[in-house]
Amino acid sequence: MKPELIIDAPILGEKKIWVKKIYKPHFDHPFHFHKLCELTWVAKGHGQLILGDYVGSFAEGEIILAGPELPHLWKCDDIFYSKKKNLFTKAFGLYFPAELANMVSDDDTGIHRYNGLMQKAERGLRFSGKTKTVVTGRIKELVESNGLLQLGIFLQIIDILARSEEYEYLASVGYKRSLNINDVERFNEVYQFLLLNFHRDIMLEEVAGICNMTTSSFCRFFKQKTQKTFTYFLNELRVGHAKKLLQNENYLIKDIGYECGYNNPVHFFNFFKQIVKQTPKEFRESLLGKQRVAPL
Repeated sequence: MKPELIIDAPILGEKKIWVKKIYKPHFDHPFHFHKLCELTWVAKGHGQLILGDYVGSFAEGEIILAGPELPHLWKCDDIFYSKKKNLFTKAFGLYFPAELANMVSDDDTGIHRYNGLMQKAERGLRFSGKTKTVVTGRIKELVESNGLLQLGIFLQIIDILARSEEYEYLASVGYKRSLNINDVERFNEVYQFLLLNFHRDIMLEEVAGICNMTTSSFCRFFKQKTQKTFTYFLNELRVGHAKKLLQNENYLIKDIGYECGYNNPVHFFNFFKQIVKQTPKEFRESLLGKQRVAPL
């Protein structure tokens, strides 16, 4: 599937904002980018998220803002692809041009605050706390409205986000948007393969073959375009899944390592600590706020 520059959005020159409602068994967009900003509320669903050079997960209730031309991919967890489970995803995407404030306002203070938000959104933002709660409520109102009322609610949402300090950056400070549409197509195939197979041993030759490259050429290409090695990226993907499993105290920590593709518990512990800056046990304790956790 070829990536699109603008997804399903015939809006430039027609509307100031566009609301996309998603009701599907699972998210199915490829790795892609577009010329619009995207504010996403995940009402139902969870899985893996790749955004710029960020590799992690998303959960139900997420509020995430991505700036224009920031490549991203949402992939639901395997359980959403099982016919035995009656699961469904629900999400809302709000698309708008980065220059929106200049189109609808001449207030210098408001425009300055908005432009600051847009600059932050170049790395992708995940909102939390009271901000997430309030914005979720506003999005619910927005999707049921239309016309000027819808635009007014949207501007309230943007103002709340622009004033908020309850956010974290997703892409790293050194991330550079260096992918063209041909690169994105290649990475979509690689990422889709890895998201389906990271639980098992993966040979570098397998992944390089997807791009019709030698292993050395693929490693250089991957490092040049993502600013990280392929091995590090794969471990980020595995560790991101491990962080999700660690939320369930019924899973033994050593078993989580095997579930995420590590055949050696030492490798799992080492890579987890390298990426998260905590051991799996420390992460679980800090996440659950408990001293007594599942045994090793």
